[in-house]
Amino acid sequence: MNIGILGLWHQGIVGSACLAAAGHRVVGSDRRQDTVKALTAGSSPIYEPGLDGLLGEGLATGRLSFTTDLSLAVKEADVVLVMHDTPVDDQDVSDLSGVLADIDAIAPALQQTVTLIVTAQVVVGTCDVIRERLLAARPKLDLAIAYIPENLRLGQAVERFQNPPLPVIGTSDDRAFSVAKTLFGGPDVAWEKVTVRTGEMVKHALNGFLATCVTFANEVGNLCDEVGADGHRLAQVLRMEPRVGAKAMLFPGLGFSGGTLARDVQTLRGLGDRWNLETPFLDGLWVANQRQNELVVRKLTEAFGGALTGHTIAILGMTYKPNTSTLRRSAAVEVAKALIAAGAKVRVTDPKAAEDAVNAEVDVTFLSNPYEAASRAEALVLMTPWEEYRKLDPARLSPVTRGNVILDTANLWKPENWETNGFKYMDIGRGRKI
Repeated sequence: MNIGILGLWHQGIVGSACLAAAGHRVVGSDRRQDTVKALTAGSSPIYEPGLDGLLGEGLATGRLSFTTDLSLAVKEADVVLVMHDTPVDDQDVSDLSGVLADIDAIAPALQQTVTLIVTAQVVVGTCDVIRERLLAARPKLDLAIAYIPENLRLGQAVERFQNPPLPVIGTSDDRAFSVAKTLFGGPDVAWEKVTVRTGEMVKHALNGFLATCVTFANEVGNLCDEVGADGHRLAQVLRMEPRVGAKAMLFPGLGFSGGTLARDVQTLRGLGDRWNLETPFLDGLWVANQRQNELVVRKLTEAFGGALTGHTIAILGMTYKPNTSTLRRSAAVEVAKALIAAGAKVRVTDPKAAEDAVNAEVDVTFLSNPYEAASRAEALVLMTPWEEYRKLDPARLSPVTRGNVILDTANLWKPENWETNGFKYMDIGRGRKI
Protein backbone atom coordinates (compact mmCIF):
# COMPACT_ATOMS: atom_id res chain seq x y z
CA MET A 1 0.00 0.00 0.00
CA ASN A 2 0.93 3.65 -0.33
CA ILE A 3 0.84 5.11 3.17
CA GLY A 4 1.05 8.70 4.33
CA ILE A 5 1.83 9.38 7.98
CA LEU A 6 1.10 12.55 9.91
CA GLY A 7 3.24 13.21 12.98
CA LEU A 8 6.81 12.04 13.48
CA TRP A 9 7.79 11.25 17.01
CA HIS A 10 7.50 7.95 18.87
CA GLN A 11 4.36 6.70 17.19
CA GLY A 12 5.03 8.11 13.74
CA ILE A 13 8.71 7.24 13.51
CA VAL A 14 8.25 3.68 14.75
CA GLY A 15 5.16 3.22 12.57
CA SER A 16 6.91 4.57 9.48
CA ALA A 17 9.90 2.27 9.92
CA CYS A 18 7.87 -0.84 10.71
CA LEU A 19 5.40 -0.39 7.87
CA ALA A 20 8.22 0.20 5.37
CA ALA A 21 9.91 -2.96 6.66
CA ALA A 22 6.64 -4.81 5.99
CA GLY A 23 6.90 -3.84 2.32
CA HIS A 24 4.67 -0.77 2.10
CA ARG A 25 5.66 2.54 0.52
CA VAL A 26 5.64 5.06 3.35
CA VAL A 27 5.96 8.84 3.37
CA GLY A 28 6.21 10.26 6.88
CA SER A 29 5.48 13.93 7.44
CA ASP A 30 5.93 16.49 10.15
CA ARG A 31 6.12 20.29 10.19
CA ARG A 32 9.40 20.27 12.17
CA GLN A 33 12.27 20.66 9.72
CA ASP A 34 14.97 19.42 12.11
CA THR A 35 13.09 16.17 12.76
CA VAL A 36 12.54 15.49 9.05
CA LYS A 37 16.15 16.38 8.21
CA ALA A 38 17.50 13.96 10.82
CA LEU A 39 15.22 11.12 9.72
CA THR A 40 16.05 11.65 6.06
CA ALA A 41 19.71 11.27 6.99
CA GLY A 42 18.88 8.02 8.79
CA SER A 43 19.27 9.44 12.29
CA SER A 44 16.32 9.08 14.64
CA PRO A 45 15.82 11.89 17.19
CA ILE A 46 14.49 9.28 19.62
CA TYR A 47 16.11 6.14 20.97
CA GLU A 48 14.19 2.91 20.63
CA PRO A 49 15.73 -0.59 20.47
CA GLY A 50 15.76 -1.93 16.91
CA LEU A 51 14.58 1.32 15.34
CA ASP A 52 17.80 2.54 13.69
CA GLY A 53 18.18 -0.67 11.70
CA LEU A 54 14.63 -0.47 10.38
CA LEU A 55 15.07 3.18 9.42
CA GLY A 56 18.26 2.45 7.54
CA GLU A 57 16.68 -0.46 5.70
CA GLY A 58 13.61 1.55 4.69
CA LEU A 59 15.64 4.47 3.39
CA ALA A 60 18.05 2.20 1.52
CA THR A 61 15.25 0.36 -0.28
CA GLY A 62 13.45 3.58 -1.17
CA ARG A 63 10.26 2.42 0.52
CA LEU A 64 10.61 5.06 3.23
CA SER A 65 10.90 8.81 2.91
CA PHE A 66 10.16 11.89 4.99
CA THR A 67 8.91 15.38 4.24
CA THR A 68 7.70 18.60 5.84
CA ASP A 69 5.10 18.90 3.07
CA LEU A 70 1.99 17.26 4.53
CA SER A 71 0.13 17.40 1.22
CA LEU A 72 2.98 15.63 -0.55
CA ALA A 73 2.86 12.86 2.05
CA VAL A 74 -0.81 12.06 1.43
CA LYS A 75 -1.45 12.89 -2.23
CA GLU A 76 -0.77 9.30 -3.43
CA ALA A 77 -1.71 7.57 -0.19
CA ASP A 78 -4.31 4.82 -0.09
CA VAL A 79 -4.12 5.03 3.68
CA VAL A 80 -3.37 8.03 5.93
CA LEU A 81 -2.26 7.35 9.50
CA VAL A 82 -2.69 10.07 12.10
CA MET A 83 0.13 9.19 14.51
CA HIS A 84 0.90 12.38 16.41
CA ASP A 85 2.25 12.15 19.92
CA THR A 86 -0.44 14.49 21.19
CA PRO A 87 1.10 17.16 23.43
CA VAL A 88 -0.21 17.95 26.89
CA ASP A 89 -0.07 21.08 29.01
CA ASP A 90 1.38 21.37 32.53
CA GLN A 91 -1.73 19.65 33.90
CA ASP A 92 -1.47 16.80 31.36
CA VAL A 93 -4.55 17.95 29.43
CA SER A 94 -4.40 17.04 25.72
CA ASP A 95 -3.87 19.76 23.13
CA LEU A 96 -5.49 18.61 19.87
CA SER A 97 -4.90 21.82 17.94
CA GLY A 98 -1.88 20.43 16.06
CA VAL A 99 -3.71 17.26 15.04
CA LEU A 100 -6.71 19.16 13.73
CA ALA A 101 -4.54 21.74 11.95
CA ASP A 102 -2.79 18.93 10.07
CA ILE A 103 -6.14 17.36 9.16
CA ASP A 104 -7.29 20.69 7.70
CA ALA A 105 -4.02 21.04 5.79
CA ILE A 106 -4.23 17.67 4.02
CA ALA A 107 -7.91 17.78 3.07
CA PRO A 108 -7.42 19.25 -0.44
CA ALA A 109 -4.62 16.77 -1.27
CA LEU A 110 -6.34 13.51 -0.29
CA GLN A 111 -7.22 10.96 -2.94
CA GLN A 112 -10.92 10.70 -3.69
CA THR A 113 -11.09 7.30 -1.99
CA VAL A 114 -9.01 7.10 1.16
CA THR A 115 -8.86 5.25 4.46
CA LEU A 116 -7.82 7.24 7.51
CA ILE A 117 -6.62 5.47 10.66
CA VAL A 118 -6.05 7.39 13.88
CA THR A 119 -3.63 6.01 16.48
CA ALA A 120 -2.82 9.32 18.18
CA GLN A 121 -4.00 9.63 21.76
CA VAL A 122 -7.05 11.82 21.24
CA VAL A 123 -10.09 12.61 23.32
CA VAL A 124 -13.12 10.40 22.66
CA GLY A 125 -15.20 11.97 19.88
CA THR A 126 -12.17 13.31 18.00
CA CYS A 127 -12.54 10.88 15.08
CA ASP A 128 -16.06 12.22 14.51
CA VAL A 129 -14.64 15.74 14.51
CA ILE A 130 -11.99 14.71 11.99
CA ARG A 131 -14.64 13.15 9.74
CA GLU A 132 -16.77 16.30 9.90
CA ARG A 133 -13.85 18.58 9.04
CA LEU A 134 -12.72 16.48 6.09
CA LEU A 135 -16.22 16.11 4.64
CA ALA A 136 -16.87 19.82 5.13
CA ALA A 137 -13.81 20.52 3.00
CA ARG A 138 -14.45 17.64 0.55
CA PRO A 139 -18.20 16.75 0.56
CA LYS A 140 -17.78 13.97 -2.04
CA LEU A 141 -14.77 12.35 -0.35
CA ASP A 142 -15.09 8.55 -0.06
CA LEU A 143 -13.71 8.37 3.47
CA ALA A 144 -13.39 5.32 5.71
CA ILE A 145 -12.11 5.98 9.22
CA ALA A 146 -10.90 3.79 12.09
CA TYR A 147 -9.31 4.28 15.48
CA ILE A 148 -6.69 1.93 16.95
CA PRO A 149 -5.78 2.49 20.62
CA GLU A 150 -1.99 2.76 20.43
CA ASN A 151 -0.19 0.66 23.04
CA LEU A 152 3.45 0.84 21.98
CA ARG A 153 5.16 1.36 25.36
CA LEU A 154 8.48 3.20 25.18
CA GLY A 155 11.48 0.90 25.06
CA GLN A 156 9.39 -1.88 23.48
CA ALA A 157 7.73 0.10 20.72
CA VAL A 158 9.02 -1.82 17.70
CA GLU A 159 8.13 -5.22 19.18
CA ARG A 160 4.67 -4.07 20.25
CA PHE A 161 3.94 -2.44 16.88
CA GLN A 162 4.79 -5.65 15.07
CA ASN A 163 3.00 -7.83 17.62
CA PRO A 164 0.13 -5.74 19.04
CA PRO A 165 -0.81 -6.85 22.56
CA LEU A 166 -4.20 -5.10 22.41
CA PRO A 167 -5.68 -5.92 18.98
CA VAL A 168 -8.67 -3.58 18.90
CA ILE A 169 -9.99 -1.62 15.93
CA GLY A 170 -12.67 0.97 16.42
CA THR A 171 -14.76 1.38 13.28
CA SER A 172 -18.16 0.70 11.77
CA ASP A 173 -16.73 0.63 8.25
CA ASP A 174 -15.82 -2.74 6.73
CA ARG A 175 -13.21 -1.21 4.43
CA ALA A 176 -11.46 0.55 7.29
CA PHE A 177 -11.51 -2.64 9.36
CA SER A 178 -10.02 -4.68 6.52
CA VAL A 179 -7.27 -2.15 5.81
CA ALA A 180 -6.38 -1.77 9.49
CA LYS A 181 -6.14 -5.55 9.94
CA THR A 182 -3.85 -5.76 6.93
CA LEU A 183 -1.49 -3.05 8.14
CA PHE A 184 -1.21 -3.86 11.82
CA GLY A 185 0.05 -7.17 13.12
CA GLY A 186 -0.38 -9.54 10.18
CA PRO A 187 -2.91 -12.29 9.45
CA ASP A 188 -2.46 -14.23 12.70
CA VAL A 189 -3.78 -11.48 14.97
CA ALA A 190 -7.38 -11.93 16.16
CA TRP A 191 -8.74 -8.39 16.01
CA GLU A 192 -11.67 -7.15 18.07
CA LYS A 193 -14.01 -4.82 16.21
CA VAL A 194 -15.74 -2.10 18.24
CA THR A 195 -17.30 1.26 17.40
CA VAL A 196 -15.02 4.25 16.90
CA ARG A 197 -15.99 5.85 20.20
CA THR A 198 -15.58 2.58 22.07
CA GLY A 199 -12.09 2.28 20.56
CA GLU A 200 -11.24 5.80 21.69
CA MET A 201 -12.54 5.00 25.18
CA VAL A 202 -10.44 1.80 25.31
CA LYS A 203 -7.28 3.90 25.42
CA HIS A 204 -8.61 6.17 28.16
CA ALA A 205 -9.86 3.24 30.22
CA LEU A 206 -6.68 1.17 29.82
CA ASN A 207 -4.39 3.95 30.99
CA GLY A 208 -6.81 4.89 33.74
CA PHE A 209 -6.72 1.31 35.00
CA LEU A 210 -2.92 1.13 34.85
CA ALA A 211 -2.71 4.45 36.68
CA THR A 212 -5.01 3.01 39.33
CA CYS A 213 -2.73 -0.01 39.82
CA VAL A 214 0.37 2.19 40.16
CA THR A 215 -1.29 4.55 42.61
CA PHE A 216 -2.77 1.73 44.70
CA ALA A 217 0.60 -0.03 44.86
CA ASN A 218 2.35 3.16 45.94
CA GLU A 219 -0.16 3.89 48.69
CA VAL A 220 0.06 0.34 50.03
CA GLY A 221 3.86 0.57 49.77
CA ASN A 222 3.87 3.73 51.88
CA LEU A 223 1.86 1.88 54.52
CA CYS A 224 4.28 -1.04 54.31
CA ASP A 225 7.16 1.31 55.15
CA GLU A 226 5.31 2.42 58.26
CA VAL A 227 4.34 -1.02 59.55
CA GLY A 228 7.48 -2.91 58.51
CA ALA A 229 5.94 -5.05 55.77
CA ASP A 230 7.69 -5.77 52.44
CA GLY A 231 5.57 -4.25 49.68
CA HIS A 232 7.81 -5.74 47.00
CA ARG A 233 7.18 -9.30 48.21
CA LEU A 234 3.53 -8.38 48.73
CA ALA A 235 3.25 -7.48 45.03
CA GLN A 236 4.87 -10.76 43.99
CA VAL A 237 2.38 -12.72 46.07
CA LEU A 238 -0.64 -10.74 44.88
CA ARG A 239 0.34 -11.45 41.28
CA MET A 240 -0.20 -15.16 41.98
CA GLU A 241 -3.93 -14.52 42.40
CA PRO A 242 -5.65 -15.08 39.01
CA ARG A 243 -7.99 -12.13 39.55
CA VAL A 244 -4.94 -9.88 39.87
CA GLY A 245 -2.65 -11.28 37.16
CA ALA A 246 1.03 -12.06 36.67
CA LYS A 247 1.87 -8.70 35.09
CA ALA A 248 -0.15 -6.39 37.32
CA MET A 249 1.64 -3.08 38.01
CA LEU A 250 1.70 -3.48 41.80
CA PHE A 251 5.28 -2.77 42.80
CA PRO A 252 5.61 0.32 45.04
CA GLY A 253 7.73 3.23 43.91
CA LEU A 254 7.19 6.73 42.59
CA GLY A 255 4.08 8.02 40.83
CA PHE A 256 3.35 7.49 37.15
CA SER A 257 4.90 10.04 34.85
CA GLY A 258 5.64 10.61 31.17
CA GLY A 259 2.28 12.11 30.26
CA THR A 260 0.78 8.87 28.89
CA LEU A 261 -1.18 7.60 31.88
CA ALA A 262 -1.67 11.11 33.20
CA ARG A 263 -3.12 12.29 29.89
CA ASP A 264 -5.89 9.71 29.97
CA VAL A 265 -6.66 10.18 33.66
CA GLN A 266 -7.12 13.87 32.92
CA THR A 267 -9.18 13.04 29.84
CA LEU A 268 -11.56 10.89 31.90
CA ARG A 269 -11.83 13.61 34.56
CA GLY A 270 -12.48 16.15 31.80
CA LEU A 271 -15.27 13.98 30.39
CA GLY A 272 -16.86 14.01 33.84
CA ASP A 273 -16.74 17.80 33.89
CA ARG A 274 -18.14 17.98 30.36
CA TRP A 275 -21.08 15.71 31.12
CA ASN A 276 -21.62 16.97 34.66
CA LEU A 277 -20.69 13.64 36.26
CA GLU A 278 -18.60 13.48 39.42
CA THR A 279 -15.40 11.41 39.26
CA PRO A 280 -14.33 11.22 42.93
CA PHE A 281 -12.23 8.08 42.45
CA LEU A 282 -10.21 9.58 39.59
CA ASP A 283 -9.93 12.90 41.41
CA GLY A 284 -8.43 11.18 44.44
CA LEU A 285 -6.12 9.09 42.26
CA TRP A 286 -4.80 12.26 40.63
CA VAL A 287 -4.03 13.95 43.95
CA ALA A 288 -2.39 10.81 45.39
CA ASN A 289 -0.12 10.44 42.38
CA GLN A 290 0.90 14.09 42.44
CA ARG A 291 1.98 13.72 46.05
CA GLN A 292 3.89 10.46 45.64
CA ASN A 293 6.96 12.01 44.02
CA GLU A 294 7.29 14.34 47.02
CA LEU A 295 8.68 11.29 48.80
CA VAL A 296 12.12 11.96 47.34
CA VAL A 297 12.47 15.39 48.94
CA ARG A 298 10.90 14.18 52.18
CA LYS A 299 13.16 11.12 52.54
CA LEU A 300 16.31 13.08 51.71
CA THR A 301 15.34 15.90 54.07
CA GLU A 302 14.93 13.40 56.89
CA ALA A 303 18.21 11.71 56.00
CA PHE A 304 20.06 15.03 56.22
CA GLY A 305 18.39 15.96 59.47
CA GLY A 306 16.10 18.76 58.41
CA ALA A 307 17.15 20.69 55.28
CA LEU A 308 18.63 20.19 51.81
CA THR A 309 20.13 23.68 51.47
CA GLY A 310 23.71 23.45 50.23
CA HIS A 311 23.77 19.67 49.90
CA THR A 312 24.92 18.10 46.62
CA ILE A 313 22.70 15.35 45.24
CA ALA A 314 23.34 13.14 42.21
CA ILE A 315 20.45 11.76 40.18
CA LEU A 316 21.02 8.59 38.18
CA GLY A 317 18.69 8.42 35.19
CA MET A 318 16.73 11.34 33.75
CA THR A 319 14.52 9.77 31.08
CA TYR A 320 10.87 8.91 31.57
CA LYS A 321 11.78 5.20 31.66
CA PRO A 322 14.65 2.90 30.57
CA ASN A 323 15.35 2.20 26.89
CA THR A 324 14.14 5.56 25.68
CA SER A 325 15.62 9.02 25.30
CA THR A 326 12.32 10.72 26.12
CA LEU A 327 12.36 13.37 28.86
CA ARG A 328 8.80 14.59 28.39
CA ARG A 329 7.00 14.68 31.74
CA SER A 330 9.80 12.63 33.32
CA ALA A 331 9.56 12.17 37.09
CA ALA A 332 13.33 12.64 37.30
CA VAL A 333 13.05 16.11 35.79
CA GLU A 334 10.32 17.05 38.25
CA VAL A 335 12.31 15.68 41.19
CA ALA A 336 15.41 17.60 40.08
CA LYS A 337 13.39 20.81 40.02
CA ALA A 338 11.98 20.07 43.48
CA LEU A 339 15.46 19.42 44.90
CA ILE A 340 16.77 22.68 43.45
CA ALA A 341 13.76 24.53 44.89
CA ALA A 342 14.64 23.01 48.28
CA GLY A 343 18.14 24.50 48.03
CA ALA A 344 20.14 21.47 46.85
CA LYS A 345 22.83 21.39 44.18
CA VAL A 346 21.97 18.73 41.59
CA ARG A 347 24.24 16.64 39.38
CA VAL A 348 22.70 14.19 36.90
CA THR A 349 23.61 11.48 34.42
CA ASP A 350 21.75 9.30 31.90
CA PRO A 351 22.97 6.84 29.24
CA LYS A 352 20.64 8.08 26.48
CA ALA A 353 19.34 11.54 27.34
CA ALA A 354 21.22 14.36 25.59
CA GLU A 355 22.86 16.98 27.80
CA ASP A 356 21.27 19.85 25.86
CA ALA A 357 17.84 18.26 26.16
CA VAL A 358 18.24 17.81 29.92
CA ASN A 359 19.44 21.37 30.44
CA ALA A 360 16.52 22.65 28.39
CA GLU A 361 14.25 21.11 31.04
CA VAL A 362 16.16 21.91 34.24
CA ASP A 363 19.36 23.74 35.21
CA VAL A 364 21.64 20.96 36.48
CA THR A 365 25.21 19.75 36.04
CA PHE A 366 25.21 16.90 33.52
CA LEU A 367 27.93 14.23 33.79
CA SER A 368 28.73 11.44 31.38
CA ASN A 369 28.51 8.48 33.78
CA PRO A 370 27.30 7.53 37.28
CA TYR A 371 30.76 7.58 38.84
CA GLU A 372 31.40 11.15 37.68
CA ALA A 373 27.94 12.22 38.83
CA ALA A 374 28.53 10.65 42.25
CA SER A 375 31.87 12.38 42.70
CA ARG A 376 31.58 14.80 45.65
CA ALA A 377 27.84 14.10 45.97
CA GLU A 378 26.38 13.62 49.44
CA ALA A 379 23.44 11.54 48.23
CA LEU A 380 22.66 9.39 45.19
CA VAL A 381 19.09 9.07 43.93
CA LEU A 382 18.28 6.33 41.43
CA MET A 383 15.37 7.61 39.33
CA THR A 384 15.45 5.66 36.04
CA PRO A 385 16.32 1.97 36.51
CA TRP A 386 18.58 1.48 33.49
CA GLU A 387 19.96 -2.04 33.40
CA GLU A 388 23.56 -0.78 33.46
CA TYR A 389 22.85 0.86 36.82
CA ARG A 390 22.09 -2.54 38.31
CA LYS A 391 25.80 -3.34 37.95
CA LEU A 392 27.14 -0.26 39.74
CA ASP A 393 29.89 -1.09 42.22
CA PRO A 394 29.25 0.33 45.72
CA ALA A 395 32.90 -0.27 46.65
CA ARG A 396 34.00 1.94 43.75
CA LEU A 397 31.45 4.63 44.55
CA SER A 398 32.17 4.81 48.28
CA PRO A 399 35.59 6.56 48.00
CA VAL A 400 34.38 9.26 45.58
CA THR A 401 31.19 10.38 47.32
CA ARG A 402 31.16 13.02 50.07
CA GLY A 403 28.17 11.45 51.81
CA ASN A 404 26.68 8.01 52.25
CA VAL A 405 22.98 8.38 51.43
CA ILE A 406 21.40 6.17 48.72
CA LEU A 407 17.74 6.51 47.69
CA ASP A 408 16.66 3.71 45.35
CA THR A 409 13.24 4.81 44.09
CA ALA A 410 12.96 1.77 41.79
CA ASN A 411 14.00 -0.84 44.39
CA LEU A 412 16.62 -1.97 41.88
CA TRP A 413 19.43 -2.93 44.24
CA LYS A 414 19.98 -5.29 47.16
CA PRO A 415 20.27 -3.18 50.34
CA GLU A 416 23.06 -5.30 51.84
CA ASN A 417 25.41 -4.61 48.91
CA TRP A 418 25.33 -0.91 49.77
CA GLU A 419 25.15 -1.14 53.53
CA THR A 420 28.28 -3.31 53.73
CA ASN A 421 30.12 -0.50 51.91
CA GLY A 422 29.05 2.14 54.42
CA PHE A 423 26.01 3.56 52.66
CA LYS A 424 22.72 4.48 54.31
CA TYR A 425 20.33 2.74 51.91
CA MET A 426 16.71 3.86 51.46
CA ASP A 427 14.05 2.44 49.17
CA ILE A 428 10.26 2.66 48.79
CA GLY A 429 7.67 0.24 50.10
CA ARG A 430 9.95 -2.50 51.44
CA GLY A 431 9.17 -1.79 55.08
CA ARG A 432 12.49 -0.07 55.76
CA LYS A 433 11.32 3.13 57.45
CA ILE A 434 13.93 5.88 57.89
